[in-house]
Amino acid sequence: MVKTDIILLDSLKKGEERAYKQLYNLYYHNLVVYCSNLTKDQARAEDIVQQTFVKLWIKKDSLQIQSSIKGYLYRAVYNTFLKEYQKVKKEERALIEMKNNALLSLVDDIENIDQQRIKLLESAIEQLPRKNREIFLLSKKSGYKYREIALQMDISEKAVEKHISRAKKSIKNWFENHKVVMLFTLLKSKL
Repeated sequence: MVKTDIILLDSLKKGEERAYKQLYNLYYHNLVVYCSNLTKDQARAEDIVQQTFVKLWIKKDSLQIQSSIKGYLYRAVYNTFLKEYQKVKKEERALIEMKNNALLSLVDDIENIDQQRIKLLESAIEQLPRKNREIFLLSKKSGYKYREIALQMDISEKAVEKHISRAKKSIKNWFENHKVVMLFTLLKSKL
């Protein structure tokens, strides 16, 4: 350790503010520049360097500096940066986890609402007359074309079209007449 470092360190350990101010004036700017390169944020760098100098003053009685004060301060700034960085990363991970949990909850809610809608649609389909229901389900659920349904049911394609049109109109009317029930069902699924 250089003679000036020994004198400054002894004066600092004795609680002499002059030695503290001298260290501060001597190293503060360069430490901020160094820390700015680590943080990429001038304000954070200044905070970290200030924290380092505050800790230096608080621990002045028990300082054990073997190499140089300059080396000690750079190491202390780096360690403070590292602790803060780890803390920020931990907070970021917690925030990401909270976002993911919220998204999963939202997906669950959406799936639940979709299941409720499917049940309501099934209820509406159940209210259809038997032939309309059969033709509608063959078309919409099984994916048959009008021609295939007509051949299977032994009716014309035009008749298939009419049955599906009536089924859609009936389902639409059922939903119009059951708005309150639907709203209650969907709200209940949220609770």
